[in-house]
Amino acid sequence: MDIRLASETAVTPEELHAAQYFHGHKCPAMPQGLRAGHLAMDILGVERARGGGELIAVVETGYHHFSGCFADGVQFATGCTTGKGNLERNPLGKFALTLLEPASGRAVRVVPKAERMAQCLNMDFFKLRAQGVPPWKLDPAVVDPLIEDVLTRPWQEIFDVETFEHYPYPRQPEVFEAVRCDECGELVVTSYATRIEERWYCRPCLDRRLHAGR
Repeated sequence: MDIRLASETAVTPEELHAAQYFHGHKCPAMPQGLRAGHLAMDILGVERARGGGELIAVVETGYHHFSGCFADGVQFATGCTTGKGNLERNPLGKFALTLLEPASGRAVRVVPKAERMAQCLNMDFFKLRAQGVPPWKLDPAVVDPLIEDVLTRPWQEIFDVETFEHYPYPRQPEVFEAVRCDECGELVVTSYATRIEERWYCRPCLDRRLHAGR
């Protein structure tokens, strides 16, 4: 697909440092997600999300596999976070981001090129990680060139991009009501609670009640 950008938002040293602090260590996957997030916003022509409704980011990384750190870079760049509820995980074991603008229905999917990701497994960084070496104990000479490459190589050599003009996404209203579970006494958002015989139950307490006689 022919994507033309007047300019691409560069990841500054200050942003990279802050994102690495947020992430907890230096690695190439988090900066890749950082750049993918900026690229997606540039293509859509949108700014970083401040609340939970402007943008929705769907990441396809799963759990407990290499390069899962991609998702943290996406969060930091786009402002789509777990807490705001506008970061969603579709755990397919892929290194992909779909960024949606619900108001317009437009979306863009950014995927690191398969050939490039396959080469990662032959790099010293990933070989050492597979042997159980924590990323923060690796020699910077092993890590830093990979980060530099991710942030400076032309994006067309790193990512495949697909755009959508009408991406279906059901908008969910934000809930501002909560009740107290009559069983455990803890507060639970109303949409997650169930009322039976004038008593409110959170899901764990309801499950225990329904299975008590089994």
